[in-house]
Amino acid sequence: MAKKSISEKRTEREQAENQVLRRVFSVFLLGLAAEVYLFIVYRAVTGSIDSMLAWYQGVLPVLSWLGVALLAGGGIAAYVKRADKKLFAPLLGASGAGLFLALSGFVITTFSNDNKGVTTMCVLAPIAAVLGLIFLLYQHECFLSTLALSGAMFAVWVRGTSAASVLWRIPVIVGLVAGALLLAAAAWLVRKTQEKNGKLGSVRLFAVDCDYRIVYAVLGAAFVCVLLAMALPAITYYLMWALGIVMFAELVLYTTKLM
Repeated sequence: MAKKSISEKRTEREQAENQVLRRVFSVFLLGLAAEVYLFIVYRAVTGSIDSMLAWYQGVLPVLSWLGVALLAGGGIAAYVKRADKKLFAPLLGASGAGLFLALSGFVITTFSNDNKGVTTMCVLAPIAAVLGLIFLLYQHECFLSTLALSGAMFAVWVRGTSAASVLWRIPVIVGLVAGALLLAAAAWLVRKTQEKNGKLGSVRLFAVDCDYRIVYAVLGAAFVCVLLAMALPAITYYLMWALGIVMFAELVLYTTKLM
């Protein structure tokens, strides 16, 4: 087999970099579009009584069912046309848009008291977009660490806002227990991956030179903060600050590794 020339290798590298940049730009635009949509919904449901009722009782349920139809139809069509690269991506994108409409509609209408649902979605949408960018630009171990800290911060925030609620206190505590179990399961999977030098089965998840101490420390910090929030909801504000500082530190550390 003939070796590739330097120019061929350079061309392939440039093509790969351009593909990553296109994906990054697409994720950025999708996140921006989602936030604009949520801002429109927020303005509508916090406006007049007539506008609020029209959106909660009419517009959002219709958009939710439209999202379900897009999710199912786009997903099925994408599977059928999975061999067609030109059609697969748009169909998968339509399915993703359907998932967003269905999920956002459900959350906004279910948690309509004091417009907590739309506020929550306005927080989650940019977080999801940033996580997508981190997945594309950073190491996989950085993505896992940031995902764990983001989830822990959201769980702590929900615990703090629902501490005085008789209706949601127990469901939130159950969710925190589930989140703690997920963090423990993630640590177990990281351990299995470490034993295989960065691979889980035949799939490489982490780089060969991955510093697993950072991953374990991040997962441990997230786990402890979730447990503390569950036991002591009065300190959730300080726990969010602690998680934010840890996230900033780990992102700076992984950024320096890219340089």
